[in-house]
Amino acid sequence: DERAPDSYILSAVLGLLGLMIAFTFSMALSRYDERREIVVSEANAIGTAWLRAGLIEGAGGAALQNSLTHYAELRSLLPHEGETEAVERETAEAQRQLWAQMRQSLGATPPPISATLINAMNEMFDIAAARKAEREAHIPGAVVEILLLYALLSAGIVGYVLGASEARHRGITFVLFVLLTLSLVLILDLDRPWRGGVTVSQQPMADLVAGLKTRS
Repeated sequence: DERAPDSYILSAVLGLLGLMIAFTFSMALSRYDERREIVVSEANAIGTAWLRAGLIEGAGGAALQNSLTHYAELRSLLPHEGETEAVERETAEAQRQLWAQMRQSLGATPPPISATLINAMNEMFDIAAARKAEREAHIPGAVVEILLLYALLSAGIVGYVLGASEARHRGITFVLFVLLTLSLVLILDLDRPWRGGVTVSQQPMADLVAGLKTRS
């Protein structure tokens, strides 16, 4: 009974720690899902632009399709962390060349086909920009720092409250904070999907490249 107030404090501290971890994990998982979905969206957008480029008659349409195939290969290189900046620079240059090539090919193309191709190309470029923004967005550093600080303070409170008890709590407490550490590591891994154990699958882009090469 004399230790009851301390037990209440300990329960409140650990409960709040669990809530903070759950909130941060939910944020990291949500951004991971957005990054995964945007890879699928970009692959679909490139595939749509490639199909509509095929509506252009003559060598112009075939040349534009070949350029789009090369663009898809370039975008599939993004998972490699060391090449990200170089790929983004090459992407910007490839987009300028695609736009100029499309303008040259639309001279004798009916307006309905021209409009659909322009819309597909715009969507493809917009998703590429959105993918870059999603890749650079992370959990705010202040949130991670406060969470780590709170975990350390919670460990101190657990030691203070249970240290006065004669019960054998060290093993269970050790396991508890090992689990908390694993939770924090998983959160940081989800927040950095280009490296680590949990990465965003690039299979949609690989499937797109393989399909475009087969059709060419």
